[in-house]
Amino acid sequence: MKAKGLRVLLGTVAACLFLVGTAAAQAPSPAPPPAGPQVGLLTGPATVATHWSKYKYPDSIPAGATYYIVVRGDTLWDLAHKYLQNPFLWPQIWDKNRYITDAHWIYPGDPLIMPQINLVAGQAGQGGVTGTAEEGAGAGGEGQGVAGAGEEGNPLVAVTEEDTLRCAHYIVGDTEDESLLVVGSEKGSTQIALAKNDILYLNKGSNEGLKAGDAYLLHHESYKVKHPRSGKTIGTKVETTGWGHVILVENSSSTIIVDQACSDIHAGDYLTPFEKPTVPMIARRVPADRLTPHTDKTHGFLVDIADDAMIGGTGHMVSLDLGSNDGLAPGNVLSVFRIEYPSVPTPRNVIGEVTVVAVRDRTCTAKVTFSNDALMVGDEVELR
Repeated sequence: MKAKGLRVLLGTVAACLFLVGTAAAQAPSPAPPPAGPQVGLLTGPATVATHWSKYKYPDSIPAGATYYIVVRGDTLWDLAHKYLQNPFLWPQIWDKNRYITDAHWIYPGDPLIMPQINLVAGQAGQGGVTGTAEEGAGAGGEGQGVAGAGEEGNPLVAVTEEDTLRCAHYIVGDTEDESLLVVGSEKGSTQIALAKNDILYLNKGSNEGLKAGDAYLLHHESYKVKHPRSGKTIGTKVETTGWGHVILVENSSSTIIVDQACSDIHAGDYLTPFEKPTVPMIARRVPADRLTPHTDKTHGFLVDIADDAMIGGTGHMVSLDLGSNDGLAPGNVLSVFRIEYPSVPTPRNVIGEVTVVAVRDRTCTAKVTFSNDALMVGDEVELR
């Protein structure tokens, strides 16, 4: 009886093990973990995943296009440094993605079509490193990059010098904050025009948050700029007179030393926080001439010339009635032309080229990079 009972017990155990094994075999396998976001440069065609963004981003990527999906912590500056080998090429990325209205802010999930230059094409499909900062990020940054290669293999060159860009005039539609002012200098009323290394007194101090070491740009309003065709006021021309840093702070006043002067500085000039300018890089190419056809792209007018000059030429800074609202970005090149006999009309006379160096909503500052005649307010411009 004992042997028979043992056989029954063993049979029962075997049956249980069989049933357990069968149930385990029939249980569904666990789902694989969801794939993480793709990082690095990719190649279209592709569909962009739906996500929150401030912008109306494209929902698809065309075939053959090199693109990148923004992740948290990215900036145009960092992406240009990583994939174009030069952070100063960030405007080239912005120009390819016109749906981004403010280059200081990009959002995770947004697609970026990358410029088709040699440095990008050679890295297509390679992985990248995700960032760790906040959702949106600035386009600017520190450091000097090394020039890469343009679309035609030409070396990229800086449009202008950093200090020249920092000193450039600009046009504002709305008045800037002019509450922080120069009230005088250490030399008193004996010196009216102030310059580099002069000591200036400001009308605010620690009670307004000023600290020793803070750096500021100095400006003054010049005049109202009117459109050469309509006669309507475009905005106010602002000239940057220099920059400096705070060396002494008291409760309701402070002292600043001028590090660099762009022009004469006077009591009454106002100050804004110092910003490092981003100099755009472009590839050299043959400028437009009378045989260059119309592009039918963005069209506008030259509305002002630096130093209140009547005419401008190569090297001059000028203002255009086009800005980021028109899709312009630093690094854009525009041909300058005029119609000599508009009542006929005659063919356009191409007289030069300008390159955008700084952009605001409805206006931009550009440098004349080529001219074969004097440029004047009222000349027309067209995006190349």
